[in-house]
Amino acid sequence: MSPRAAGLEVRGLSVRLGGRSVLEDVSFKAPAGALVGVLGPNGAGKTTLLRALLGVVPFSGEVDMTGEIAYVPQSGSVNSSFPIDAFGVVAMARYPRRRWGWRLTSADRALALAMLDEVGLAAEARRPFDELSGGQRQRVLVARALAQEGDVLLLDEPLAGIDLPSQETILDVIAARCRRGALALMTTHDLAQAARVCQRLVLLDRVLIAEGPNEEVMRTDVLRRAYGTSLLVIDDGAVIVNDGAHHDH
Repeated sequence: MSPRAAGLEVRGLSVRLGGRSVLEDVSFKAPAGALVGVLGPNGAGKTTLLRALLGVVPFSGEVDMTGEIAYVPQSGSVNSSFPIDAFGVVAMARYPRRRWGWRLTSADRALALAMLDEVGLAAEARRPFDELSGGQRQRVLVARALAQEGDVLLLDEPLAGIDLPSQETILDVIAARCRRGALALMTTHDLAQAARVCQRLVLLDRVLIAEGPNEEVMRTDVLRRAYGTSLLVIDDGAVIVNDGAHHDH
């Protein structure tokens, strides 16, 4: 599987839900081959941005996107007790490409297994999804997104609350896709990790605070505009966000 060169430009994107403004006049560009971190405090509109790009919430403004979308939801939004094994979860990504009532082809099955192998879970293919650890379940969801063969990967808190080996596996897989021309947008609350693994950042607090290369966004004065008094600056210049329970719209 070889992703085509992807790209994204958002101009003046605004979202109102329940009569309330959730995002207002957000504009940024995301080039092919980049892992873009989407940052911001609770309620900043990070998840809403991804949902708007997916087309599942109404928005005003313009979105120019090159390539097809693949999506990894927050792990807490997926019912882990659904009676299906790991292979079945990944194979579900192939059904939209088949006519109604048609069975998966041998190529579909081979691709699903290959994606499980890519996230290190080929040996768990027939294990029930609800018996997997949290990190394993998240890796399965990433494998499902890869099986969609998307050029634009939208990942909503894919690393939150999972073990370090699973985090590293997921990041390695995303980086490999980006090297082959895909574009990835990843929401996260972990500023240090975003600074380490992302090439560009988008900082939100319902409006766009900043976007661009890490060194332009990861400045204390810029971060404080989004996080306010929740941003704690340590003597050595490190920053910590005391943001309470992580949730978003």
